[in-house]
Amino acid sequence: MLNRRRFLGLGSAAGVGLTGLGAAARQGAAPAEEPRIRRHVVLGRTGLRVSDISFGSASSTDVNLVRHALDRGVTFFDTAESYRFGWAEEAIGEGLQDVRDKVVIASKTKARTGDRQADMMEALEGSLRRLRTDYVDIYFNHAVNNVARMQNQEWFEFTERAKAQGKIRFTGMSGHGSRLVPCLEYAIDNDLVDVVLVAYSFAQDPGFTDKMRQAFHYVDMQPGLPRVLDKAKEKNVGVIAMKTLMGARLNDMRAFEREGGTFAQAAFRWVLASPGWTRS
Repeated sequence: MLNRRRFLGLGSAAGVGLTGLGAAARQGAAPAEEPRIRRHVVLGRTGLRVSDISFGSASSTDVNLVRHALDRGVTFFDTAESYRFGWAEEAIGEGLQDVRDKVVIASKTKARTGDRQADMMEALEGSLRRLRTDYVDIYFNHAVNNVARMQNQEWFEFTERAKAQGKIRFTGMSGHGSRLVPCLEYAIDNDLVDVVLVAYSFAQDPGFTDKMRQAFHYVDMQPGLPRVLDKAKEKNVGVIAMKTLMGARLNDMRAFEREGGTFAQAAFRWVLASPGWTRS
């Protein structure tokens, strides 16, 4: 785990693998080149090659923003049926309909403990309609915070059936709640997932004041997460980080910024340079 001092160093260092954002130009000077993605990684056992910074749509329904990300080299787009009442999926579907074979699309549903296969298939088919595609590359059981949700045999049978029908290629789980670590461990130990999507940021190594600020976030501190992510790497399970900015300006993080750069760039550098699970 990188500590706070190490993060500060990464925030000011050059050439640590941050792509897609590019270092901001010094005030008054033109940027040397257009910021864009320059690095791609293989997502574990899936074999999918994706941009190391992806597009998350939880707060966006802007088709132009989707296309802007695509133009800058982003090839991985993440969404969910619940994001913006389905409009986020619609924006991604419209923005990517002409390049479907050149991008990786992931979506999600909350398959609960008592849900049945028919309900899950209905949710998936609704997502496919909004995304204007006949398949998603990764389909996540969304916001899992209860091991029983991953123990639901209906979810396993549904994903196997959807794979056989060509509607999903790979399966995963996402989460950032207080019981994330045992949920991840169960899913990884029982080979239930190809990919995991987890909250991961510099706040994984919080100081006392950061712990106090936790009350303003929906993300639980996860001291056991690095150990489980090491296990994911051992099993070649793909790992995707979310909530990498940990509130950004809502948490006064100016101390992490450096001249010519931004807080967001430093936060991304920390994640991309974290040892043990970042793919290359």
